[in-house]
Amino acid sequence: MSRSSAPSQQQPLFDVDGPDLEPEFQSWLRSEGLSTQPLLLRHCGREGRGLVASRSLSRGEVLVKLPDHLVITAERAAGEWSLLALLLAEVKGRLAAGDRSSPAAARWGPYVAVLPQRPGTLLDWPAKEVQQLLRGSPLQRLADSITSAASASWRELEPLIAQGRADGLVPEHVPLSKGDLEWAFGVLLSRCIRLPSRGDLQVLAPWADQLNHDVSAEEGCHLDWSWDVAGPAVPGGDRAGGATKGALVLRADRPYAAGQQVYVSYGPKSSGELLLSYGFCPPPASNPHQDCRLRVAVDRQGDPLADLKEQALARHGLPSELEFPLKLEGIPEGLLQYLAFLDARPKVAQETFELASVLFESGGFPLLDGQDTLVLALRGLSNRCTAALKAYPTSMEADQALAAGALAAVTNRQQQQEQQRRARAPARARNYLTAESPPAASPSLSSPDAPPLELTLGTEDVFVSSVLRSAAVASIRVRERQIVQRTLAAVSGQLVEAKRAAGRSRRR
Repeated sequence: MSRSSAPSQQQPLFDVDGPDLEPEFQSWLRSEGLSTQPLLLRHCGREGRGLVASRSLSRGEVLVKLPDHLVITAERAAGEWSLLALLLAEVKGRLAAGDRSSPAAARWGPYVAVLPQRPGTLLDWPAKEVQQLLRGSPLQRLADSITSAASASWRELEPLIAQGRADGLVPEHVPLSKGDLEWAFGVLLSRCIRLPSRGDLQVLAPWADQLNHDVSAEEGCHLDWSWDVAGPAVPGGDRAGGATKGALVLRADRPYAAGQQVYVSYGPKSSGELLLSYGFCPPPASNPHQDCRLRVAVDRQGDPLADLKEQALARHGLPSELEFPLKLEGIPEGLLQYLAFLDARPKVAQETFELASVLFESGGFPLLDGQDTLVLALRGLSNRCTAALKAYPTSMEADQALAAGALAAVTNRQQQQEQQRRARAPARARNYLTAESPPAASPSLSSPDAPPLELTLGTEDVFVSSVLRSAAVASIRVRERQIVQRTLAAVSGQLVEAKRAAGRSRRR
């Protein structure tokens, strides 16, 4: 998908009368029966490509309607995601060599041709830089899972590729190196759409994946399958061997004027998730889904009751390890009960199961051997938050200065590019350009209270500049620490209240 941010209060207008982008791709879509839709593919400033309204649009109106034969699933690539990545990489290699002789290249070539050369995900970052930038942040665990999955898929595919070349199935002019496959893994990571109404089926969706993300989009503003919307007829019959009724649909969550960019929600994702998986970073301070993930787990090394605790958790449908999203709004539901159970040390083994029943069924905090388990949980959370703050390799002030410096650099560059674009644009198109908005003021870099990054860094920003990648991560670290500090303050307040309550109870 194209990479973007939330739209500004005064949304820019883009030229609805200009030439179509990627005419071959759009001609292919029409030949595949894609019905006329009220959206145009345009360059949307720093956000890259996006879809804009061709006319005034009403809230609730169907904006995208993609039929089943135009969505790509793992099942259509022999049932495996790794094989779908291989298909994408092979088609890309054939196109580069001018070869469209394979069925896959003939079928999906026009779509693969418009995919970005660099998806912009974490897989495009230098490996050493990943470790340096994410050290101390909970995002390191997400990064490890992404890179581990890509490495495992490559180990699975490498012998298949070698055998395919030996058998003459993969021509020598088609490059299928680890880098080629990492490009395909990045495409899948950043462009797959999950469809709740089809059992969370994940698909690639040509055309629909040009929609940009808005962190403030309404919860229902996402692409999903609609069974009551008829898709267009399939030219020449159904290629999938059995038509699926309905279509992939997006309905407008707000009215749009002609020329305004249309947005979608990729889901309630933090700026860190968007950065690693999609390649752009909305300002964390204005992302309502921003969090700091706290991982807590049964202590297999130091807790003599670890086995019993894992059994008790399993009885209540809980794993022995969980991540809780800390947010500014308060302590996540269930975290204190989980911590009380992990940190408790019952003197009688059977009490482990009784404690789990009270904590996870009634939600109460019983006394255990004279100890208030709520106080135990609050102290455990305080200790973990303190440790999380100490894990960051840089100071809050250093991260604030780095983020503010990037904001100044990007803002200045944006103003220069806007001036050049307006100077080149024909008079007819100038009303659609974005310069109606006043230029943003560059922040002072000398103040230790410089604000966190308040401008989205797009895919090109993050990919081409290690400084801007560092600034994006710095802005996330700033917000993570602010969340942890707020959690610590809330814990301190609850500890004081718990002690007061205990004192009142003893006096009675």
